[in-house]
Amino acid sequence: MARKQRPNIKGFNPEYTTNFGTTRESTGTFAAEIPKPSAPVEPAAKQTPAPAKPDPETDTPSASKPKADKPARPRVEKDREPQAPRAPKPAAEKRETRLDAAVKVDQGKKLDALEGQGIAARDVIVLAGRRATARFELKAKYIEKPEADRLPMREGYHTTKRLPANILDDLREKHDPLRLQSDSAMVRGQFEPVFWTCLDEVIEELRQKKD
Repeated sequence: MARKQRPNIKGFNPEYTTNFGTTRESTGTFAAEIPKPSAPVEPAAKQTPAPAKPDPETDTPSASKPKADKPARPRVEKDREPQAPRAPKPAAEKRETRLDAAVKVDQGKKLDALEGQGIAARDVIVLAGRRATARFELKAKYIEKPEADRLPMREGYHTTKRLPANILDDLREKHDPLRLQSDSAMVRGQFEPVFWTCLDEVIEELRQKKD
């Protein structure tokens, strides 16, 4: 089959030119196809956005406003107050204890002699008892009631004094475990000899004054 040859077009045809834009506009070939511009559309009224409502939990005056830094307070050192002297440690606990002492028979005779000189025996006993009480110091040693010829206890001396409780308890623990005797009975063996010594001293002093 013979191959078809491409036609060779010669000459100038003004309708077929390479300047399509110029030719078409001049000839009006596509004039009807170009749409006319429509009327401008008016834009809708712009809506002003409403201001956002403040959040009561977050938008508070303290949260919205920046906090001002508080001025640092100058540190003032207080003058050290002088320390009060320490209170002395409390002494050992003491217990009120009754002290009893009888008058010996031979001392009773001397008291009778002083009464003959105008000095009451009761006053002499009280004076000797006060001296013995001030001088007496309880020792951690039990002494039994000494043997002696005594006058009735109603004619003796009776008083009280605060004595160390730890010594009293120790004496009771060792020598009266059944707690049958009183504190007074536990210390009588120590106090009565002191009273007798003081009574002899007072009787001698008063006798010398009378002489």
